[in-house]
Amino acid sequence: MKKVTIFSLICLLAASGIGLARGPRGMEGLKMPYGKWWRMPEVAKKLELTSEEQQKLDDLFVQSRRRMIDLKSNVQKEGLELEVILDQQDFDESACMDRFKKFQDARTRLANERFRFLIEVRKLLGPDRYRRLKTEFRDRRVHRMKGQQEGKGPVKDRMMQGRLSFMNK
Repeated sequence: MKKVTIFSLICLLAASGIGLARGPRGMEGLKMPYGKWWRMPEVAKKLELTSEEQQKLDDLFVQSRRRMIDLKSNVQKEGLELEVILDQQDFDESACMDRFKKFQDARTRLANERFRFLIEVRKLLGPDRYRRLKTEFRDRRVHRMKGQQEGKGPVKDRMMQGRLSFMNK
């Protein structure tokens, strides 16, 4: 019974799109680089960021992260409550659907916060620098992917290869 319930939950979550961390195709322009990219010297230089703008981005980042921590927590809580309903012996389909709606609403609020941060960054940078930001990180992604295909992937992978080659000697 427990295996069937877990399988049902996995199917439900997959159908809701939770497994699609990258988002739908065609939405690449809505992705933001992770972390404090404005503190990377080469990025700050390319975007001609002033120290005031960097400070504003720091403030926006902290405010958004605080809200996102709460929102992520709420998504996890709603997911747990949905799982509890699915695991109950006396299954109530109506209650399950209501809880699923709350779960989806929590996910939507989290996505809205991520998008709100993107909008604030766009307003601060303006259209030209925002376009440069997107181009810079698209180029970095492409370069990183090419490096991985050529065996020159992330430092961690290269370190592991070095360890393995050392062990083979």
